[in-house]
Amino acid sequence: MTWHRVNLPDAGGASLWRTSISISDIPSQHILVPSYACVSEAYQWQASAVTNNETSVLAPVCPIHKTPWAGFASANSETPALQPKIDCWHTLSSIEALEFELKLFLPHSDAPPVQDLLTFSIRPTDQPTAELPTPTFAVRTSQPAPVSQMQADKAIARRICSPTATVMAVMGSAALSHWPEVIESCYDPNTKAYGKWPLATYWASQQGVLGSVEALWQWDDALAVLEAGQPIVCSIRFAKNQLPGTPQEQSGGHLLVLYGIEFIKEEGFALVMDPAGADTDEVPRRYPLVAFTQAWLNHRGAAYLFSTKPQSQNDSDLDLSRATIRGH
Repeated sequence: MTWHRVNLPDAGGASLWRTSISISDIPSQHILVPSYACVSEAYQWQASAVTNNETSVLAPVCPIHKTPWAGFASANSETPALQPKIDCWHTLSSIEALEFELKLFLPHSDAPPVQDLLTFSIRPTDQPTAELPTPTFAVRTSQPAPVSQMQADKAIARRICSPTATVMAVMGSAALSHWPEVIESCYDPNTKAYGKWPLATYWASQQGVLGSVEALWQWDDALAVLEAGQPIVCSIRFAKNQLPGTPQEQSGGHLLVLYGIEFIKEEGFALVMDPAGADTDEVPRRYPLVAFTQAWLNHRGAAYLFSTKPQSQNDSDLDLSRATIRGH
């Protein structure tokens, strides 16, 4: 990933940077997920996509209680090929060539970021059931400390699965003490919701943990993360009675933490921390692997992936700066 400085008159100690990725032959009915994080205070970013000289721009991402930089464009879309969502795009027709661009505004720095992570993932929006792991691939990370979203204020309790799952995945035994701040940081004043994906990884970056939002399409990627000792925040949806053992009969969108898979003979189970549990004793759960795969990887497969927390943000041996494209 190469950052290019953008001229910023009267910068006053701030700087603006851009980077881009060219992608060809994206089929219809695919999801495109941009993600960015850096270990820097108060950074802001905006993603845009250009195809056939038509531009689609997503809303900028910035920290809570901060006004987005005035130079960012308003969220809009000129192209009928791309349908913008809150935090991604869906393709409505095939695209021969697309230019993805990310602009990064650093209000207190004149240099490009040193520790950062850019990802842009592409996969079919919907797909048949992914191939299941076999018993030889059983894996388990440390079980995160449980936090129940249902023990929050009733006005928001059913709306805060994203920040609750994020704090369990990132903060270990200190999850509960950081829970109020991540709830506040994940609130999006534009949508009045707590589930905007990049706000979760933004909060993690301010704790020294780089993360990405990615659209996974197979278990191999998830297993590699779990084998590295990191839990995964998974975005799932399921119809009534389609996910046995869940505290919710159905959901059009819910986030929980996957920390392993296990097998009893040939039957597989996903080991999860489900924030919808009524209390902390009800958060650890075990879901049938077939049903969990259908709820997660069949539709979009969105996930928050996190690095381990560095011992020092100035550690010269730590190389977290990378750009990746993950696609089908």
